[in-house]
Amino acid sequence: MTHLTDHELADALDRALDPSRQAHLDKCESCRRQLAELEATLNTVSSVEVPEPSPLYWQQLAARVRTAIDAEPTVAASWREWLRWPVLAPVAALVLTVMALGVALPRERTVVSEVAVAEPVEPSVDDRFAIVADLVGDLDWETAVSAGLTVAPGTADQAILELSAIEQQELRRLLHTELTRVKS
Repeated sequence: MTHLTDHELADALDRALDPSRQAHLDKCESCRRQLAELEATLNTVSSVEVPEPSPLYWQQLAARVRTAIDAEPTVAASWREWLRWPVLAPVAALVLTVMALGVALPRERTVVSEVAVAEPVEPSVDDRFAIVADLVGDLDWETAVSAGLTVAPGTADQAILELSAIEQQELRRLLHTELTRVKS
């Protein structure tokens, strides 16, 4: 069996040691010696008289604590706080989800006349973002959070994993197109 830990020795001093560990203490000379040394140290410490500090000490301590608290710098919100991973990850997940939905949603065909059927026009990614931007308007981060529009970590990954092979291929194509457009 293992020797008593520091916490168990403290429990033994308080006479609150678990009975199974008390049985170990009764048998183990090393643990009994450690307990005796600890008791002797506590007796020595308790016999030393410590003078009470003057009342001025407590007033000065309180004043120093107040001064230290008042001197704590306040962090002003800046645009750099938006460039942190916990903020950018949900925004990126939301963008990917909107793009995936734009690709995955079925499109309606428009009939120009009773005889001729017009070919469907594929809206560009910019048109899709313009529609979403018009619907959302001026939405700030706090409003989005309070409305529950934030994305939990891993949601975008899960959405991508649930796409069919054709949808994943289309998402890759869209991302590649966007990345090459951004680079140029």
